[in-house]
Amino acid sequence: MASLKLLYNKGVRMDTDIKQTHRFILYITILIMIIFPFAQLTLQELFLQINKQLFFFISKLVIIYVLFLFLKKKKITLSSIRLNKVHIKYVLLGILMGCIAHMLTVFFGRTQHYLLTGEWLTAEKIVGTLMESSKNISFYSIMMIGFSVAISEEILFRGILLKQYQRMNIKSAIILSAFIFSIYHMTVGNFVFAFVMGISLALLTIYTGSIVPAIFFHFLVNEIMRIIMHFPEKVTETYFQVMVSPITNITGLIFFLSILTFLFIKVRKNNQFQSEKVKFFDGYIIFLFLMYVLFLTIK
Repeated sequence: MASLKLLYNKGVRMDTDIKQTHRFILYITILIMIIFPFAQLTLQELFLQINKQLFFFISKLVIIYVLFLFLKKKKITLSSIRLNKVHIKYVLLGILMGCIAHMLTVFFGRTQHYLLTGEWLTAEKIVGTLMESSKNISFYSIMMIGFSVAISEEILFRGILLKQYQRMNIKSAIILSAFIFSIYHMTVGNFVFAFVMGISLALLTIYTGSIVPAIFFHFLVNEIMRIIMHFPEKVTETYFQVMVSPITNITGLIFFLSILTFLFIKVRKNNQFQSEKVKFFDGYIIFLFLMYVLFLTIK
């Protein structure tokens, strides 16, 4: 009887923790989607011109600060969210996965463009588009913005959210944390890719016991294209000619699936798949989803 009561109390406490985490994610979403854009528009109306990259970097620093306030309030240590030292081989694994996943970003981007227009993006068109979007963005801005995004999102999704879910059921933890991560990146073309990346980052984090490899993985997936744009033009064009090659795409897909299979086997072997039930999708996540749908509709 006492053991049943203990299990019940444990379940209630876990469910409360998850609801609080969902609520916190909702607050972060409001901060990103409403407060930051409103602040930027207000500054523009006041004729206070601010560099977009600088504003974005500052906003990410604010999010990181809010994340640490949340951790302090909940008395959560950095090691408990897996923000800890890790062997260099695991960091290299994260870098390798990021580079291979980058090949898939090119493939997904070209596939999306083909479905919308009926033509494949050539290397020249990709370079032209990136040159336009990366205009006036320095290498140092890319590094600062890229790592601030990767750090904030990995602390939130793999450090806090995945860890909370993992206390219940590791299979659900991986899938649901990836699903919520994909909502955060939800566009018609990004949703599936972000979901796959969410699963990959979750497996890597559980396997290595740290979010540090996932931070490097995340950074490279986001920023490697813009980093390449700072190489000499001939090198950049040659690079993207290789990236659009079918052989490169097929090889990258095989390598990536092989690594994911390896990680899944290792995670499954070394973790107990518990069966406790928990109500993952409460009102906060439903509201988060509706906010993004509304945002995309207005956009």
